Amino acid sequence: MSDSRSAEPAASHIASSHEETAVGRTSRADEAQIAAAGAADLVRAYRSGALRPSTVVDTLLQRVDRLEPQLNAVTEVLADSARARAAEADRCYAQADGGQADHVDAEAAKTSRLASQPLLGVPVILKEKHALAGHALTQGVIELAETPTADHPIVERLIAAGAVPIVRSTVPEFCAATVTESRQWGVTRNPWNVECTPGGSSGGSGAALAAGYAPLATGSDIGGSTRVPACYCGVVGYKAPYGVVPGLQPSSMDWYRSDSAMGRTVDDVRVMHNVIAGQHTADQLSIPSTPVAALPGDAAELQTQLAGRRVVLSSHLGDYDVDADTLRELHATAEALANFGVDVVEREPAWHADALMELAFAHYGHMLAPSMSDEIDRAHAAVSPYITQFVEHALATAARIPLHETLRRETAVRDELSATMNGAIALLAPVTARTALPAQAPINSVDEHGRHYWQQQMAVPFNINNRCPVLAVPTGIGDAGVPTGLQIVAHPYAQNDAFAIGAAVESVRPWAGRHPAL
Repeated sequence: MSDSRSAEPAASHIASSHEETAVGRTSRADEAQIAAAGAADLVRAYRSGALRPSTVVDTLLQRVDRLEPQLNAVTEVLADSARARAAEADRCYAQADGGQADHVDAEAAKTSRLASQPLLGVPVILKEKHALAGHALTQGVIELAETPTADHPIVERLIAAGAVPIVRSTVPEFCAATVTESRQWGVTRNPWNVECTPGGSSGGSGAALAAGYAPLATGSDIGGSTRVPACYCGVVGYKAPYGVVPGLQPSSMDWYRSDSAMGRTVDDVRVMHNVIAGQHTADQLSIPSTPVAALPGDAAELQTQLAGRRVVLSSHLGDYDVDADTLRELHATAEALANFGVDVVEREPAWHADALMELAFAHYGHMLAPSMSDEIDRAHAAVSPYITQFVEHALATAARIPLHETLRRETAVRDELSATMNGAIALLAPVTARTALPAQAPINSVDEHGRHYWQQQMAVPFNINNRCPVLAVPTGIGDAGVPTGLQIVAHPYAQNDAFAIGAAVESVRPWAGRHPAL
């Protein structure tokens, strides 16, 4: 495998060669163990000398090679640069061990290095929309390909923190779908059930995480694009409040969006988020950010911290029609939290799914669809029907609802959430009303009632409530074998509360031992 600088058609989309290396093939059992390790697990193993970053990277590249024909989650394998960065991480850990007078000095050196590089040697998946200097950027539309000269701010920060980009992951066209399919890359499949979608638009990241390609991934979220794949893939995804994570123009102008951290544990996502968050000179709309606090070291301490704290359980967010298996796992999780000592109360906001989706599509029609239309026309791009239908539906909705009216309605939606959450530190709700969806994009995006298929997802209300942190965590397995999840919504900028409740869910509904059979 080697790095590539160009995009290729769906049939041969993994940009790599298959050169021989001096590293032997890892046994399937060892591969599975490394693939299941979290970021914190790897850092502990590196520090103790039980593993080397180079071993991990070679093993995971082997896994990508084996599984990609089945999943199609990767646009580019970054083998050469990943091996080079892993080798440098090997040297850093070895120097911290070998150049010190005693064990205490060696540990102090490693601790100091990890304070500045907390992800040293940890592989990470990069969503294709996050620019990597010198590598093609298309967002799933080959005619729009360009080669950026600088890394996206969150990519820059991950590399500075010692992370090792190992692959880039698939996206739907313009990152504007809740499935991951494009004319360029083809269909990405869910590793839990390959007939189903991993969600979108960060579906490649979600599928690659669940498949064990790396313990961390980047995502982005303008209508659930981080949280929906996290839910369908049984991983953790975080939509930070607007401005906390820096982005790039023009998408950073849209107050619905956030670039995101994804991982397989709540604490791994917390650590990654703290790396990528904070004001950046490339984004004047980014804001200074206080790091999310470290989580309690054990369940008893967490239980004491959350004892008697109230959370609101909202099964339908008003009137969404939610699948029974999603509700079953949601209610089981709420009951487990109550047994943990959290005060769980049930409330529904006075929201209506039709009205929320109309409002969101008016916003997209003002903020997103015009630029998509211009880009398609400028490049004479061939796009999938779901993109044409998205643009048409959004522009038509915006024509009916002027921008000033969307702002008034958004304020009413936010006020209703505040009222629903009064006296509570968080709200729990499903991420999606449909527990599993086909891998392919729908032929018709809008049904006979004028409802767009995005309305099957329940993430959009919290893009409207754009200063609220929202953490998506797994809850169980649905009837189709696809994971279920919930989203934890905290008050504006109250990030610590979202992560504390997420850690509690992880404690009462343990997930770490569950992996797709691959």
